Amino acid sequence: MNYALCIKKYLKEHGFEALRPKAVLFDMDGVLYDSMPNHAVAWQESMRMFGIAMTRDDAYATEGQRGIDTIRQMVLQQQGRTISETEAQMMYDRKSFLFHLMPEAPIMPGAQELMEKIRHDGLSIGVVTGSGQRPLIARLLRDFGTWVDESHIVTAYDVSQGKPHPDPYLKGLEMAGGLQPWEAIVVENAPLGVQASVAARIFTVCINTGHLPKSVFYRQGTNLLLDGMPTLSSSWKAILNEKLVISREERWDHHYEELMAYMKDNHQRPSKYAKSDFQLVNWIKYNRKLINRGELPAERLEKFKLFEAEAERLKRINQYAYKHKSEE
Repeated sequence: MNYALCIKKYLKEHGFEALRPKAVLFDMDGVLYDSMPNHAVAWQESMRMFGIAMTRDDAYATEGQRGIDTIRQMVLQQQGRTISETEAQMMYDRKSFLFHLMPEAPIMPGAQELMEKIRHDGLSIGVVTGSGQRPLIARLLRDFGTWVDESHIVTAYDVSQGKPHPDPYLKGLEMAGGLQPWEAIVVENAPLGVQASVAARIFTVCINTGHLPKSVFYRQGTNLLLDGMPTLSSSWKAILNEKLVISREERWDHHYEELMAYMKDNHQRPSKYAKSDFQLVNWIKYNRKLINRGELPAERLEKFKLFEAEAERLKRINQYAYKHKSEE
């Protein structure tokens, strides 16, 4: 496995200078515990009681999402009705009851060994789970309390929007000390969890411990796909020792391509009044300062002129459209 290539691709996609991990954020089910077979059975049996057909693959595909969100989606899809969080919670309580009747899921092979390596390397450890069940959190602290404490555990009750939204992993960065995305690594095994981590712009390692094809995880944007925790544990040093730095030229090209793609999609230049455009607007200002000082290399100056020409063209088109709309 070419870890250097995976990391370099991640840095280029986000315009980050380097991957400098200070923390590792783990999902729980299917990553720290081999618990998904039990969850799949509990999901199928509990939902059948409410007239919902849920397959094993449905359970794996929606893993990591808040249980009440999964239930509300499936009720809407299959019964055409929108239920309240209270009703969804009642249904989820039934699923939880059945799950806790099953034999205790074993710790995932390689999980504790990997945590020991991570702690030895001076990184902190957090857990980001879509569950909020206190018995599961209590067991997590019992089995992994040597490496992680409750102040570094994000549960379903810590965020208003669960996976696949980035909020749980952004909360994980906050709990780890207010880290930036390039200062962490996420270990996931679920499509929605990968989607959440990628949306938070964190380097994402997916371990495929379920029944879903690899293509599902690549479509969600995982940066690295491995076949299990033992593989990740044995590869940990090799991944951590890839001290890669993306060049200034590569970062400039990334921001330029991002800018041109923005204008193509939005038919306008970035706005200083939109918070979402803040970074692009600042990048434009920075390059204009370099031009005024005569410090922007000729090749970049030529590209920047192409941007300004396109921005002016879009400005004229938008002004023309606005004028004629006002005259109607």
